[in-house]
Amino acid sequence: MKKNIEQFLQEFSVDTFLPILKEKEAVKLYNLSFQEVEIIALKNNITPLRYKRNQSTISIENQLKLLNSHVAIVGCGGLGGHVAEMLTRIGIGNLTLFDFDIFEEHNLNRQNFSNYNCLNKEKVLVVKEALELINPSLHVKAFVKKFDPFKDMNILQNVDMVVDALDNPKTKLDLAFTCKEKNIAFVHGAIAGMTGQFTTCNTLENLYRDGDSGIEKSVGNPSFSVTFAASIQSAEVIKTILNIGNTLKNQILLTDLVENEFIIL
Repeated sequence: MKKNIEQFLQEFSVDTFLPILKEKEAVKLYNLSFQEVEIIALKNNITPLRYKRNQSTISIENQLKLLNSHVAIVGCGGLGGHVAEMLTRIGIGNLTLFDFDIFEEHNLNRQNFSNYNCLNKEKVLVVKEALELINPSLHVKAFVKKFDPFKDMNILQNVDMVVDALDNPKTKLDLAFTCKEKNIAFVHGAIAGMTGQFTTCNTLENLYRDGDSGIEKSVGNPSFSVTFAASIQSAEVIKTILNIGNTLKNQILLTDLVENEFIIL
């Protein structure tokens, strides 16, 4: 007689952690997705082994909450690619990605998943494929299109949070305004050289008053500035979804890695 899945997971977990090989067996044996198996495991106080180093920063209850969460990332270049990987590794279960662009050679200094083999390929499809290799329980929807904050918000009606990884200030403004109007949590990030700015659940009029182009193209974007900024955005996503700590809601964080200055307004 075949064991029920709860018995299977209990029997083959090791110190309350479920190895990926046993997870794969459960997927095949019970005709479930990886995400469904992990939801059952977490509900039975069994943690997928990949999340071992999340504990005790993230409880089993919160790990389950992340797995059931849905985040949209608008832009899969510098910031977006790194945010997507961080959220995938920490255990967000559902991602919706937007980007209309392809990888080009000048992206190689900073954009996650870019390499010579993926030049001229659509960023969002490359990122989707890479994320699914990192975490098979992740569900990814990828849209090869330029996001329109006024026409495409219907796609985001069920998301828990939107990440601004755009490089166009006008679109950033429109996205922030529309998220605020529809009461969707939103985290903004932007870098220029070794400086950055961040805010959560806020409109951006004080940062981009006229929607003018930013200065990032003239001062450059080194790799460490991008990963630093993506880390702040990712932390804001997790804190907002789990309702922990102090977020940047209605505040602005300005950073300068040259002078090690961090200012909250």
